[in-house]
Amino acid sequence: MPTPADDADTADTAVDVEVVHRRAVRVVLLDERDHVLMIHGCDPRNPQRTYWYSLGGGVEEGEDVREAAVREVWEETGLRLPPEELVGPLREDFVVFPFDGRQIHQQQVFFGARTTRFEAAPAAFEELEERSTITIDWLPGRALGQVAETVFPEFLAELVEDLVAREAATSAPTSQNWL
Repeated sequence: MPTPADDADTADTAVDVEVVHRRAVRVVLLDERDHVLMIHGCDPRNPQRTYWYSLGGGVEEGEDVREAAVREVWEETGLRLPPEELVGPLREDFVVFPFDGRQIHQQQVFFGARTTRFEAAPAAFEELEERSTITIDWLPGRALGQVAETVFPEFLAELVEDLVAREAATSAPTSQNWL
């Protein structure tokens, strides 16, 4: 998911670029070792430029953001996450980026959750997601700055630290649960 600064490198040069306005949810899903489940992907129109990004996607018309977050986690990883296990919203922001010849204007809300590490496998990818996804894997949440490729959002390491701090403040010393 490129950022506005990347527009010059990846934007479609056509004058009439379609602009898509959408609401989206993102989920920072941590395992027991504070690794975060990420998607390694690319813009199908610029496949040589790859990047990592957090789980999530568009909110459907009339859908609650928590429902959208658990639906997106299931579609992208196969994990059935109960809505009450979501922490947050952690942050909300607005981003503009080019993708597949369109310019996406996205209002997004971030949630967090903790799970036991599992082998993620898409349960309901659409054709565009299949073309733009290279792999789904766990990355060390506290060392995201050391990842060789770009990681979106740029503030993801801050969200990981926030989640770990919230857990430490609300859980018994031996607990791995936020509830």
